[in-house]
Parts: sequence; structure tokens; C-alpha cells
Amino acid sequence: MLLKRKLFFTLTLALFVLLHSGKAQEGRYSIDIKERPGFIIPHHSHIAYFLKENVNAIQLNFGITTDGSKFWHKEFNYPIVGLGLYYSGLGNDTLYGKLTGLYTFINRPFLDNTKRFNISNTLSVGLSYASKWHNPISNRSNMVLSTPLNVFFQYEIGCNYRISTNHNVSASIGLTHASNGSVKEPNLGFNIFTTALGYRYSFGNPNPVRSELPDDITPFSSWNFGLFASIKSIDAFSGKQYGIIGLSAEKLYRFAPLSMAGLELTAYKDNSIPDLVMDKSEDAVTLNKNDNLALTINATYLMGFNRIGIVFQPGIYLRNQYYGFGAFSNKVGLRINIYDGLILGVAIKAHWFAQADFVEFGIKNSFNRHEK
Repeated sequence: MLLKRKLFFTLTLALFVLLHSGKAQEGRYSIDIKERPGFIIPHHSHIAYFLKENVNAIQLNFGITTDGSKFWHKEFNYPIVGLGLYYSGLGNDTLYGKLTGLYTFINRPFLDNTKRFNISNTLSVGLSYASKWHNPISNRSNMVLSTPLNVFFQYEIGCNYRISTNHNVSASIGLTHASNGSVKEPNLGFNIFTTALGYRYSFGNPNPVRSELPDDITPFSSWNFGLFASIKSIDAFSGKQYGIIGLSAEKLYRFAPLSMAGLELTAYKDNSIPDLVMDKSEDAVTLNKNDNLALTINATYLMGFNRIGIVFQPGIYLRNQYYGFGAFSNKVGLRINIYDGLILGVAIKAHWFAQADFVEFGIKNSFNRHEK
């Protein structure tokens, strides 16, 4: 069946090549379909034990090519933004079922988008639904997801070729992640590596050429001070949830018109740490009242899109009483400037590279300095 689908896909593309030609600008709207064969990355021995097969996903994106009416359109080379749908197996249909994702995405080309060939990357963020999840009675071996509704995150990089005004083909590699951010345990989370072949059909009138752009309002530098809170679970059997609260201070500098970089220092009170230390220690342990405090430092890379920013923050622990977390403490998230430097944010904090710790909900106050 898979061979027949790939043969049909190849013949369809060949037919478009024969029937269409030209170098005219693409239409504003597009429909993009991708087939994504790949595999689950077994980052835990429990996952590796139960995997039976590789995965084959299908993905459908509905996009709008930005028209240059905002500064970030031109700065990011007129990206495509829109909504998408993802459907995939999870390596064991009986135990893990299927994964369906609904998300928003941004596809950014790096080269001159008037040429036929281009290289681009795509970031997708949304929610996913798992058809099967952990149940202590009926599905106790599923230790990967414990909730039907989870976070969906995908990043891919690839190349595409415009056959004609309306028809484009692409090839890419990508990483997809689904987990609940440890709101409920167990929560090992799925990490899926895929390759993809895609076809995009563009329609509608091409975007008009914008000769004037609004002024760049990205600050030259800023100090951000924040407060955040969350909840997490560490034990699938007790179901107990722990509160988390923290403070952060961040210094950012602009290095490109809509990009900033800097450092963030975060101190937080994680009430799960004492119980983790007690559970994992083989010896008697005496805990102090401040052993639930942790300190991290994270590098920050922020891409701005008017009031919305996407943030990547690799970091390390400076203080942490529970060494089972490891040395790394990374975050990825969204920030929304709701009013004159008042910023709402949500981020996934993870250990190592993809082991979710908790979902961070925060508010920041930004003190900006603009160029004169």
C-alpha cells in the first residue's frame, strides 16, 4: 500500500511538471500536503521495548503568504503563515494509538523567493490528541502519555522547487514532539524524527509589492523582570501535584532588526524536589527548608513578530538539589506584548533536550531602550 501511494505521488508530480511552466509570482493562498515517514526516537528504554514499527505521518497545511504590510514580513523574507493538521501512528497502535495535531505554523524562506529553488524552515506550535493514553487498569504499559490532550511542537528544515506559478514540490527533515509538560504523570513524551516529501498548490492573486514599510519598533536593548507559576506531577501512582513559583531577570540586546539575544537568570521554588530527593536516595536524607529552591541561567534568542515573540533558551542549572534532573535546563516558548512592555508568556521547561519538566506561565515587565 505504501509503495502504491508513493508511486501515485511521483506520477502526479511528473504530470504537473509536463503540464505547467512559467516563472510568475505565486498566489497568496496555498494548500500543502506532506507524507512523513520516520521513527520514534527511543529516549527511554521503556519506549524502545514496546516499539513495533516505524511511523508514517500525513500533514496538511493551509497557508497565507505575507504581503509586506508589516515590518517583519519583509525582514523574514515574506514567510507563509497558517493552520495545519498532522496525523501519525506512534510505533505501536495497540498501546499508543494515533496522534492528531492541530497547530499554527510559520514557514520562512532563506533565499530570494522570486527564484525557483529555495531553502526554508518551518516552526509549528499547537495541541495534539492521542487516541490512547495511560490507564492504571486498561493501559498500564503506556508510560509515554497520561493525558489525551498534549502540546504539539514541530520544527523542520528543507528545500523546495517551484515547478510553475501554482505548483511546488519540497523535501525536508523534521522533529515532532508531543507531551503534557508533566501536568500529569507518566509523561515521557514522544519525539518523532521524520523525512518528508511535499506538494504545495498556490492560488489567488499574487501579493502586491509594498514599497513602504512601517518603522522598526524593536528596542535596542531591554531589561525584563518576570514572575511565573506552574504545577507538575512526578508520580503516576499517587497523582499528587506540586506548585511551582519563580522570579526571573533578563537582559537582551538587539543584533538584527527583529532578533534579540541575551541571558536570563531564574530562581524558582519547586515543591517536588524534596520528595524526589527522598524517593531516589538510598540513604537517610536530612533536608533543609530551602532545598526546594533552584537556580538556572539560560541564553535567550528571541524572534519578534510585532507583538508576538518566539523564544529559544538553552541553559544550565546553577543550583539544584535533585541531580536526577541533570545539568541542562532548556526552554522554548511564546511571548505576547499586551500593553507597553507588559508581556504574557508561556514556555515548556525541559531537562536535557526533550524531557519536559513543566509548562511555565508567566508575566514580564520590560524596560526598553530605543536607539535615538
